[in-house]
Amino acid sequence: MSRDEARKLLGGYATGLLTEAERTALFQAALEDQELFDELAGEQAMKEVLDEPGARQRLIAALEPPRRHREWIWAAAAVTIAIVIGVVFVNRTPPPEVPQQIAQVMKSPEPAAAPAPVPPKRKTPPAEPKKEQNATAERSDRVQEAKPQAAAGVLRQFASEPPPIVFGFNYSVSPDGFLEIKPSVPGYLSVTASDAVVFASSLVGVDTLRFAIPSGATSLVIAFSRTQGVTGTPVRRDAPTGRETDQDPPNGKILIQLFLKPATQ
Repeated sequence: MSRDEARKLLGGYATGLLTEAERTALFQAALEDQELFDELAGEQAMKEVLDEPGARQRLIAALEPPRRHREWIWAAAAVTIAIVIGVVFVNRTPPPEVPQQIAQVMKSPEPAAAPAPVPPKRKTPPAEPKKEQNATAERSDRVQEAKPQAAAGVLRQFASEPPPIVFGFNYSVSPDGFLEIKPSVPGYLSVTASDAVVFASSLVGVDTLRFAIPSGATSLVIAFSRTQGVTGTPVRRDAPTGRETDQDPPNGKILIQLFLKPATQ
């Protein structure tokens, strides 16, 4: 598979749109390409967020602009149109004629100072609603920014600082005789009990795997690696549950021997 084909499959991994065959092909390509493997690890964090119950619905609801913002935008647009119409009407109305005052000179035995003429009052034109228009534009810009800000807030809520994904797996042995393994990243897994093969070496994803423990088994050898074939002496484990990480970083190799309690044999 080419890198371009793998990247196309990578786009549908987090949203769960891939078939089982496509997922297996994507895991195989990631094991052979370190850059693609790192991108797949990042997509895994997003997949776990979207797989949480109700996460998709909350994200969709956050991306929709609130109803009150839409109603407010229509109201603001109506007020702005009314103001513009008022300004046009006032500018087209001719100003009223100002009556001229004519000073009359009258003869009087005792001349008196004529009162100072009162200047005509000027009609002040209404101020242009620049402030209201600017405020409306600013509020509209904030409404336009609300959608990406809401989406970013949802992503920060569910995955603000996701922990780094470490190569490894969690395991647990149940009293009813089953072994459960959940890998943190895709890899090759095998489980054996003495000479019996419980699970042959195969490429697995990050889903929880459940195996029946053979009757009479006293221990299980679990191998997990980025590439097939793990050699060496397995590390002893006695706890029925635990978490294992890369024993040979950054090569991605884990080999343990899990000793079983009598109750689980």
